[in-house]
Amino acid sequence: MTKAMVLVAERRFELRDIPAPTGPPPGGALLSVEGCGICGSDVEQYEGEVARMGMMTFPCIPGHESIGRIAALDAEAGRRWGLKLGDRVAVHGVTPCGACAGCREGRSCMDAFYYGFRSLDVGSGLWGGFAETMEIAPRTRLYPMSDKLSIEDALLFNPLAAGFDWVFQQADVKLGETVLITGGGQRGLASVIAAKEAGAGRIIITGLGRDAFKLEIAKNLGATDTVIVNIADLREQVNAITGGAGVDKVIETTPLAFAPIADAIALTRPGGTIVLAGLKANKPMPEFPIDTVIQKRLRIVGALSTSDWATKQAIRAIESGRYPLNLLHTHSLPLERAEHAVHLLAGEVEGETPLHISVLPGLKG
Repeated sequence: MTKAMVLVAERRFELRDIPAPTGPPPGGALLSVEGCGICGSDVEQYEGEVARMGMMTFPCIPGHESIGRIAALDAEAGRRWGLKLGDRVAVHGVTPCGACAGCREGRSCMDAFYYGFRSLDVGSGLWGGFAETMEIAPRTRLYPMSDKLSIEDALLFNPLAAGFDWVFQQADVKLGETVLITGGGQRGLASVIAAKEAGAGRIIITGLGRDAFKLEIAKNLGATDTVIVNIADLREQVNAITGGAGVDKVIETTPLAFAPIADAIALTRPGGTIVLAGLKANKPMPEFPIDTVIQKRLRIVGALSTSDWATKQAIRAIESGRYPLNLLHTHSLPLERAEHAVHLLAGEVEGETPLHISVLPGLKG
């Protein structure tokens, strides 16, 4: 048996003992989970939004940012992955089907399954990182991680991969360009690191007054300018910083809010690019300045999940030791307190200022 935190209904977790497979699945592996990071989609899943969108059914084991050690390994899978028992690996959260038109043509998979969102009723049910053991499907992308890294540093691979994808792949940031990042959460700060790696000339990041500590972290990571948007006028500040020229690229990471999209459109120079990565709970934007988009010939890109390339770049950046990643860690909690971790990230715990939270099955207390 293996312990897991099972999301059985909207806003309701149960700690359960789940039967563990006696060996690896054909072509796959079993992972002894060392830790799992959490992000905004875990909050949306807990609130029932993901189920209402038809992307999951209850019950399931959440957690899609997992790191662990290979506990059981199919022989052919070991040869294919180049791994052995005991190896420490990061798990890509999305496994492609390998057969659809998207996979065949090098685009996004049309029939992928997502770790942390697959039903407990499918196979072993051990498809999420909020557990002591995970099943690893054959086509999963696994990434060796240095044993020298703390688990908290290592678990930043997923948010950092998002930053690399959005800055390099989606926005195509060039040397010397000015980048505006809206939102100072995990992925906003990850985008600061990626923009620094891309050689951006100016990196501007926004946040609210309660996010002041996050903006200080952003400066340590490479941001050149910070704007507290509920104190200063963002458009005035950015125009002052850029001499009225506007920014070349925008990475929009704020959840639920629409004002940052309007600001992005207003502040991006003609011909610039805006990457939209902050989900809005399926709500329509009340007013969208389409004429401005057309007149400025803006390129607007939607971004979701992370690529293989970006995950490798994120791990490279983590292992380089060039960035004070310890500043991003705010909470490490045992598996049994995974529900509290979600409440923390949702901002529901008074007096707490969470940023990156790790759920660690081996942690006691």
